[in-house]
Parts: sequence; structure tokens; C-alpha cells
Amino acid sequence: MYRSALLLTWSLFMLPLSGFATLNPNQPLSEAPPFSLFADWAKPVKPFRIADNVWYVGTENLSSILITTSEGHILVDGALDASAQNIRHNIESLGFNIHDIRIILNSHARLDQAGGISKLKLWSGALLAASQANADQMGRGGKDDFALGDALPFPPVTTDIIVHNGETINLGEVTIKALLTPGHLPGSTSWLFSLPHGRTMIYADSLATPGYYLIDNKNYPALVNDIRTSFATLSAQHVDIFIANKGERFNLAEKRTRLYAGDKNAFTDRDGLQKYVSQSKQTFEELLKKQAGFSK
Repeated sequence: MYRSALLLTWSLFMLPLSGFATLNPNQPLSEAPPFSLFADWAKPVKPFRIADNVWYVGTENLSSILITTSEGHILVDGALDASAQNIRHNIESLGFNIHDIRIILNSHARLDQAGGISKLKLWSGALLAASQANADQMGRGGKDDFALGDALPFPPVTTDIIVHNGETINLGEVTIKALLTPGHLPGSTSWLFSLPHGRTMIYADSLATPGYYLIDNKNYPALVNDIRTSFATLSAQHVDIFIANKGERFNLAEKRTRLYAGDKNAFTDRDGLQKYVSQSKQTFEELLKKQAGFSK
């Protein structure tokens, strides 16, 4: 019953196993971060309530959000493969049943956002929704990454629902809108939520291009145009609650401290998204200018 309700407002395509993408051998790859960095980001933290129907169930710096409804629940991102058990523990320690998760959403297909999804999908029986490019990348277990090649693999997982820009889903009292925000990866996706009581929330994907080859990238020719379009897409959104897929991007630690000190509205942040976009844009344009100077 719940899954049939899910599919009413979605375009559903069961995906075959995707073939490997072909990376251009003449395109240099970026240096992958050491796994120790991801392990540091993945330190366990206790779950907590962000707002009505919204719970933080992720790690110290790798976001994972549970949105609860009367028709079942939504989980956004799964951190590392090794984080999956902790995310499950966090969900269940809040009193929720993992089997009540109906849908899992993915922001982008790298090991620190998608690594735990295979296990979480298996345990919950939920449907996985992602953009086509993210679905392809998750099906490859992170291999043939346009920027990092095969440096950061994770357990592959099959996507059930392909989302397109602007599509919406209604589950219980919550409406979700997919916003394609490519650049960090070609399939990067941000998620806009209409919550009960008229509140809005965004789960913004990464706008970072760390060490990427921005000019004439043969693996991702549209990179510069895509990231600039994504800046515009996100800066146009106005929400009550701003969440990003890394805790440091939305001041998770500081807001959590305020919450524990008694500020029930610690995560209400109507300016945070625009600040995040502005800072990301400045960093990007500086990197692009630097690389353009080197290329002359």
C-alpha cells in the first residue's frame, strides 16, 4: 500500500545493470582524499531532532536525515559503508523501525554519501531514488568517477527510481522535490522538502570542485556550466531549514550545541543556503581563475 502511494507521482524505471563509463585516457585525474579523512568525518554521534518530523541520524560530518510521515519514512544519504550499522542504530534508538523506511534518496554517488546505502536498502526494503548519473555511478560502486577514477569504491547498489529535475513525490504529509544540481558530480541532486505546518527544508548537495580540472575537462565537458547553473538553482531557493550533505557546510556542531542548550529553533536558518552558495561560488571562481592563468 505504501509503495503504491509512492509511485503515483514519480516516473518509475527499473534499471538494468549499467555498463562502465569510459574515461578519457588523456584527461588527468584529481588526487583522491585519504580514507583517514572520511573515517574522521564518520565518527558516530547521537541522533537528535532537527524539527517536527525531521531527525539527524548521520555521523559527525556525514549527514543522513530521517523524515518521518504517517505513510512511512524517508532517509537521505547513507554515509560510509561502515556507517550503515550506526545509522540503523540511530534510527532505532529514536524509536523508529528501519522497515518503515519507504524511500532512500541520494545526493551524490561517492563513498561518503552512498557507501552505506546498499546495506540500508537491504535492511529496510526501501526503494532507492536517484538521478540517472548517480544511479549509473552507484551501480558501478563508485568506479570510473570522472574526477577520481577508481580511487574510492563502495558497495554497488541498484537504483529503483530515476528522478528528473523538478519531479515531486508525496509521502504522507511531506512533499519532496528533486533539484538537479550537477557539478560536484554530474548526477548531484539536492532535495527540497515541504514539511508539515508550512515549513520548508532543503538538503543541499556539495558545490565543491576540490582539485578538479575545470578547463576543458574531457571526462566532464559541461562541468563549468553545470556548476554555475547549480549555484543559480540553489541561490533561488528560500527555505526555513538548511541542511547540507556535510555537517560543516551548515554549521551542524554549532547548531547542535544551541539545540542541546534549549534553543528549539537552532536549525531554523533562512539565510544559510544563500551563504553556502556564495562561499562555494567564490571558491570555485578563484580556482577557475587560477587554472585559467596556468593554461595561458
